[in-house]
This record gives sequence, structure tokens and C-alpha cells, in this order.
Amino acid sequence: MKKSELLVRLNDLHIPFHDEKVVELQLKFCKELQPEIIIIDEWHDFYVVSKYDTNPKRHHALQEEIDIAEKYLARLRKYCPKARIILLDSNHLDRLRKYLWSMARALSSLKALEIEELLNLRKYNVEFKSDFTYKGVFYKHGTVVRKFSAYTAKGEFEKENMSGVSGHTHRLGLYFHTLRSGQYWWMESGCACKLDAEYIEGVANWQQGFSAVKYLNDKPYPVLIPTKDYQIIWGDKVIK
Repeated sequence: MKKSELLVRLNDLHIPFHDEKVVELQLKFCKELQPEIIIIDEWHDFYVVSKYDTNPKRHHALQEEIDIAEKYLARLRKYCPKARIILLDSNHLDRLRKYLWSMARALSSLKALEIEELLNLRKYNVEFKSDFTYKGVFYKHGTVVRKFSAYTAKGEFEKENMSGVSGHTHRLGLYFHTLRSGQYWWMESGCACKLDAEYIEGVANWQQGFSAVKYLNDKPYPVLIPTKDYQIIWGDKVIK
């Protein structure tokens, strides 16, 4: 009998700059498909502790950002009670550490400000990892950024020399590479943030969507899932 597993990755919401309809659609997908593993990253923006110029009108909203993300996390856990959920570290989560170390060193040792505590991860049985490897596939937030779709995927593959999945660029892309040792691939997982957020100038070359890896007899098969016109096509299933 063939054994199959589904791993889904939901990344780059950038709350409070998320697209609510896209997030709802992705949560509905998880509810209907019941993946065994769900990887999340960059749900939080930590906008107010960014080193970049920020809108002072938003400087009261850090707790609101955390509360919105927790609301979605609670829904995800309710929809998928048996799933293994993993939060990957990312550059936006690291904004808090950098802020504490540079602007509030006296508070940096507080356990309440550690990511696991601040985001209530234990309450929802969520693991926090810097990266994650599962059955030959490497999952990370991403550190490489190149200009076009799949260019970053190529760069990440060249850096890691194995199949993998990353976010970070807000683009959808899939790169393949064949060696004597076998065929490898890398996916860029798109985003669930707004494509016209207030800090964007012009047209952002971003694509809303997410990714999945279907494991069949422990062999991984990558699937890119665009979120176009607020619907998802999965086989003969249409999720709106």
C-alpha cells in the first residue's frame, strides 16, 4: 500500500499587511486537506521595531499585530488538531532581538519576550526552529534574494546543495537541477500579504500563493499553489 503525507507551507503574511481573503483561503485549504505537517513563517512583521523608516501612526499597533497572528494560529490549530505545526525563524522575527539588543538591552533577558512565550507557541503546540529537514527536503525562511521568480530558488539550491523550500522573496518559483546523484529542486513559496501595501512603490513583482510537498512512499514531490482570483485549484477540487 502506498503511504502518502502532505506538508503545507504558509508564509509571508506580514501582519498587519496581510491579505485577509488569502489567509482565510489558505486556512480553509488546510482544514479540507488535513496536512500532516504545516510550516509557517513570517506571519509577524514586527513593523514598529524595524530599523527602516516607519509610519508613526502605526507605532501603537505591536500588540494588535501579535493578537491577529495568534487568532489565525488558534484557527489553524482548531482546523488541524493532529498536524505537526512548525514556526521557522526569520528576519522579521529577528527584528525584536535586534531592537532589544540595541535599544532596550536591560529587557533582553526577560523570558516573556522570548519568541515562544511572546507568541504563545506552547499553547497551540507549535515548534519553533531555525530550519527544518524532512525526508530529504530542507525548509528555511530564506536568505537569498534575486530579481525574478525562480532565480532565488536557483540561488538557494546552489547555497544548500539539496532540495528545499523557502519564502522571503514573496515570489512563486520552482527550479530543477539534475546531477549524477539524482534530480533536485527548490521552491519559492509566494506570500499572503497585500500586493499594494502602503510601503510599496510602484508594482511589486510578488505573487500570492503557497507551497506543498507531497510525500509518496517517502519520496517528495513539490507543488506550487497560486492563489489567483481568491481561489485554489487542487486536483479536481476548487476552494473559494
